[in-house]
Amino acid sequence: MRNVSLAVAVSALLCVAAIHPNLDAQQRTAAKLDADLLGGGGRRAPVFVRMAQQLFPDGAAFEAFVAERGGAPRGEVRGWVLGRLRELAAGSWAEVEEPVGKLVAEGHVADVRRFWIVNGFACEADAAACEALAALPAVAFVHRQRQPGRVAQQQVVERSEAFREEGRRQLARALGVLATQGEEPVFDPERVEVAWNLDAVHAPAAWRAGATGRGVVVAVLDTGSIVTPPLAGALWRNPREEQNGEDDDGDGRVDDLVGWDCEGETPYCVGDGPRSHGSMCAGIIAGREWGDPAFVSGVAPRARLMMLRGMGRLSAYEYVAEHGADVLSMSYMWVGVELGSYRGVFRTAHEHLEACGVVSVGGAGNYGQNQPAGAQIALPKDIPCVLAVAGVLADGAVPPFSSRGPCRWDDVPFFMDHGADDPLQKPDVTACSGGFPVWHWQRFPGRKVELVRALDDEVGLIVGPRGNSFAGPHAAGVAALVLSVAPELTPWRVRALLTSTCADLGEPGRDLVTGAGMLQADRAVAAARAAVARRE
Repeated sequence: MRNVSLAVAVSALLCVAAIHPNLDAQQRTAAKLDADLLGGGGRRAPVFVRMAQQLFPDGAAFEAFVAERGGAPRGEVRGWVLGRLRELAAGSWAEVEEPVGKLVAEGHVADVRRFWIVNGFACEADAAACEALAALPAVAFVHRQRQPGRVAQQQVVERSEAFREEGRRQLARALGVLATQGEEPVFDPERVEVAWNLDAVHAPAAWRAGATGRGVVVAVLDTGSIVTPPLAGALWRNPREEQNGEDDDGDGRVDDLVGWDCEGETPYCVGDGPRSHGSMCAGIIAGREWGDPAFVSGVAPRARLMMLRGMGRLSAYEYVAEHGADVLSMSYMWVGVELGSYRGVFRTAHEHLEACGVVSVGGAGNYGQNQPAGAQIALPKDIPCVLAVAGVLADGAVPPFSSRGPCRWDDVPFFMDHGADDPLQKPDVTACSGGFPVWHWQRFPGRKVELVRALDDEVGLIVGPRGNSFAGPHAAGVAALVLSVAPELTPWRVRALLTSTCADLGEPGRDLVTGAGMLQADRAVAAARAAVARRE
């Protein structure tokens, strides 16, 4: 149960502090701190220090930005936003660098990591340091990094030598596939077979209309991907980086050739474990045609996949923005964890990311049977600008596990919207959540699967796994199809097109089970072309 009264009190104090500059200094400091960071003694806690200077300091600012920019070209908006975010972060750091350095030298603060996607920094800080940081005029708030497992931490995880060795091997294999692939032929929709899920979202109709995802980069923030031709052949290749042990593109990362491991800060983002979650999702987004007769698993079979590890890492969002990805597909969700004010850090990050030209999507979750109403869709899919995708099976039925809405933000400082009288309507759209072939190892631990077609002795197309993690990638693929014919559409316009062209399901109109309905790629592509024509 959220501590609503505490959050409301904190937000009220923030407002009072802004209106009454002569408020008692101790009260002003307390208003800028999560309550459990006060008087916590000498033990350091993981915190995120939010600076006052943000492109979007609150939810209203983002809405105003979208209204003002309207139909501006995506590339134009993206370039300005990237520059502005970095400028704000540099200016704020100049104001706090000296006092933060002193706290580090005294042992009160450790492991400082700066960010610009949200202007601020993560660190380990004791109670005295938290109060000192909150007292700085340049600081808006000190959030405790709530920890749903290790993933919420923004600090680097040390990778083992075994991980690195396997990573080197898998990366070499991936680069070998790309090197032998050469220039991909024009995709011919008449020469491939598809499963029912692609028909359900009308992907083949969109292909026949000339939309295949070519020229679009989809970032896949997941567990990695099996290195096999239908998947590795879809990988994005960083055009400004060579495999030479140097940081050729000047982004602070060495040999980030096909993406990045944002948790361990290594280039080893391909390869996957026994439950190859990332492989299945990547194949749904952009899996290439393979076999005779050729089978294609990807909604956008000519889009490119930027592979990222480190779910919940702000550095992953920064990588997506600065390397020009167009869509971000995410499979992680923090359900049943009280994140408190820390939720707001991720909402700001996603609003900034959307302004950088990135459409963020993900499955709405699988918590319809084990979480109460209103708590089934969680961060980051509960963020207004993130497209949350519910699921249906082959017979059109909504599985009982599919998470239902709505979501609320009335207890999160800097937002305080979407309360009981006006909750956020989620999910947004629906796609297919299982019962179709996905790329995976031929075995799936703990589950009986059907091997549809073997690629080699280890990898094949299997049917069996299901969940809304597989619905989300369909939306990522449809967004890629739209952007391949209308690359200058802003993310908020892409989201509007995807929702407005759905086929209604369930109750008439938008509902809390299937959102706007089933994605229809051909309708969305046609609407995108019409929008471009009107602008011209």
